[in-house]
Amino acid sequence: MGEFLQILQDEAKVLEEGATEQALTNTTARKNATADQLMEVAQVRNSMLQSMGFASDGPGLAEAAQQHPSLADARQALVNVTEQARSLNEANGRIIEVFLEHNQRALDTLRRVAGVGDMYDASGRKRPGAPGASRNIKAG
Repeated sequence: MGEFLQILQDEAKVLEEGATEQALTNTTARKNATADQLMEVAQVRNSMLQSMGFASDGPGLAEAAQQHPSLADARQALVNVTEQARSLNEANGRIIEVFLEHNQRALDTLRRVAGVGDMYDASGRKRPGAPGASRNIKAG
């Protein structure tokens, strides 16, 4: 989880510095790979908890830490870093949404200025009059 939190911090820095496509691609790839590893580790943890008679995930961890006080500090550290990661991931997501909205508005403005409407309708078909659409012009 510490590595995942670090990647989220790196992502936040990339977003703060202007979010180049390559930098975002790199952090996203690292984030996805680490998330996959965390899922695998969580499955192993849940299997261990269940084999010991506890529930999975948070409830099982809480119960295990209650019955085995030596686990309490490790569990609390995991809860803390998980909460930090969740909050940072949500904040990064909000920043990305703002970038996407800004880019969409810029594209819409450019389309209006260029006199180009939406090229495709809701079903994915080219709209009549869109660049490349057939105009049914007959010669002669």
